[in-house]
Amino acid sequence: MAQENDKPIVVAVDGSPPAWEAMKTALYLARLLGRPLDVLTVIQLRKAGYFAFIDRHLKEDQEAYAYKILAEATKRGKEAGVEVRTHALESERDVSEAIITYLEGAGPVKFLVLGSHGHGFVGRHLIGSTTERVIREVAHRGLPVPVLVVPVTAGVGEE
Repeated sequence: MAQENDKPIVVAVDGSPPAWEAMKTALYLARLLGRPLDVLTVIQLRKAGYFAFIDRHLKEDQEAYAYKILAEATKRGKEAGVEVRTHALESERDVSEAIITYLEGAGPVKFLVLGSHGHGFVGRHLIGSTTERVIREVAHRGLPVPVLVVPVTAGVGEE
């Protein structure tokens, strides 16, 4: 049973308000259940074309942004009294694939927490494409990982 209590809660964040809402929920649950929190963010490795120096600068910018997000997640975890373990994942394809690959190799996970959507106009009106793909792939691949989708509650109706 001790091994059961070691299962972490996993949350994926991209720096968007919905992701921080998911992080807030994940921190609350991790503290409540006495579990560590694994925080994931994905660095998308996109190629700009033939110029390697442009690709290198794009990657450096993405990495800097990812580590800024993870530093903020660590700070929030410390404030909440939760053990936070950060993971910067890389993907040449899409964010959902990096999250699924992490889950496949992570061992037992209590559950995955995602925001209902991330950055972007369409995401504010529909369930986010990354969230939707992760849910679909978890089910399709038969991963024993419950997924909790956190709706945005802060700032609803504002603007």
